[in-house]
Amino acid sequence: MTAKTAKEYADEWKSLPWKSFQKTLFRLQHRIYKARQRGDYNSVKRLQSLLIGSSCSKYLAVRQVTQLNTGKKTAGIDGVSSLSPKERMLLAADLGSMSSWEHRKLRRVFIPKANGKTRPLGIPTVRDRAMQCLIKYALEPVYEAYSSDGSFGFRPGFSTWDVQSRIFQNLKSNSKGYEKSILELDIESCFDEISHQKLMSLVTLPGVAKRFLHSALRAGVLNERDKNLKGTPQGGVISPLLCNIALHGVEDLHNEWVYRSRWHQKGLRYADDMIFILKKGEDGNNLLNKVKDFLQTRGLKAQEAKTRLVSSTTGFDFLGWHFRVKTKNNKFVSYPSSKNRLTLINKIKTVMKDTRYKLVDRVKMVKTIYRGWWNYHQYCDMSQINLWSIRKWTYRYIRKNTKLSEKEISDHTSSIFNGHTYIVNRHAGLRGTMSIYDGNFAFWSKRNSKLYTGPTLSAFKKQGYRCNSCNLKFSTADRIELHHIDGNNKNFKSNNLEALHRSCHHYQLVHREKLLQRKRR
Repeated sequence: MTAKTAKEYADEWKSLPWKSFQKTLFRLQHRIYKARQRGDYNSVKRLQSLLIGSSCSKYLAVRQVTQLNTGKKTAGIDGVSSLSPKERMLLAADLGSMSSWEHRKLRRVFIPKANGKTRPLGIPTVRDRAMQCLIKYALEPVYEAYSSDGSFGFRPGFSTWDVQSRIFQNLKSNSKGYEKSILELDIESCFDEISHQKLMSLVTLPGVAKRFLHSALRAGVLNERDKNLKGTPQGGVISPLLCNIALHGVEDLHNEWVYRSRWHQKGLRYADDMIFILKKGEDGNNLLNKVKDFLQTRGLKAQEAKTRLVSSTTGFDFLGWHFRVKTKNNKFVSYPSSKNRLTLINKIKTVMKDTRYKLVDRVKMVKTIYRGWWNYHQYCDMSQINLWSIRKWTYRYIRKNTKLSEKEISDHTSSIFNGHTYIVNRHAGLRGTMSIYDGNFAFWSKRNSKLYTGPTLSAFKKQGYRCNSCNLKFSTADRIELHHIDGNNKNFKSNNLEALHRSCHHYQLVHREKLLQRKRR
């Protein structure tokens, strides 16, 4: 038999029934979600085994980590940063040998933190990332079925805006926010200290998948130690989900039973950062002791330097925002924290001074940075902050380093800092008990549109929240890209634009043709 060529493998990979794969995977995840809600653990494990063993899940896991994830080009200890179509096909087949799979060591990278220290990041190999992704497909619907109303971090369909909205609901004037206090907590070295034994007792998986997960937890760090007896590999695909499972319940320690037989959520957690809202007269020290006892069972402890009890009128920082109730009129206000603004200013200055690029290109890069920053803060009261200093610095820097006219310099500066709008406290927050696995496609697809602006959002709505290529509804987990039908990225006419899945966008012929034309030159 003649061996397949590289082109034949590429064509085979592209021609796989991805649309059918996605439907099958979601159908299994939805059934796992419903079974866990019923408390039918036998059905949960049976369905998880079915999902892990299915070809569709394996192919989708490989595609996710090798083609769609942002860090797909990051190499582990094996030095492999990308796979050919043939290698992807072989890896998908290898994922069936989970019983003999041993997670390899992690490549350790140290990320600088704002306080001068470094954060260790463990990077698995591409093969291990694919296996982690496969396990995540089976485990995530289980957690989503029992997740708390106060848990928002690293969950599909949720964002920091949902936390911002819940804080507003708790601290606005008709909720007597001016009388309340806030207990801020941050967990010390959360990813490094989680007890493996406790975490494994909280995980619902079939035996073979659980053994792989345990080997992933115990994966050592390159050139540091052979075995890591505690903690989760923070650079792993599944690490945020494991963190949520380990900390589940801590945000509910201060909940209050209210009218109409329901709980009032007074604890809000985003990954390992959390706050608790206390009414007038409630004991913050008693709550802090409860939290410490809970964390101790997980092998964790609160970071004393970042744990404090403050009044709502004093204000506090959380997730890049500053929240406060004004003493003058008891009105709630939120705006970007001073630390967040300083990070933006330093980033703009660094990019503008990067002489590797032309000044016009640097202006475009800064425009993208500033627009992304503003979009993150679009539900804040941006009138509370003053960014005139960085605008003035940018204007002067351009004038000093070019021979452009005053009008051209002014136009460049205005293109960065003008034209941005905000709507104060208008985000419709979700309850944490909701989930993308509940089967409400129309709601979650429309919800996903909030993450996009400009031409992408217009195309999104025009297409009825469906991908123009595969005709599937966009889910909150999908990365959506704007496609120029004629291949000209400067042609923004509405009839030339389509919103597509990133995976569908990869296979548009016009881009392939443009690439070949450039190579011929």
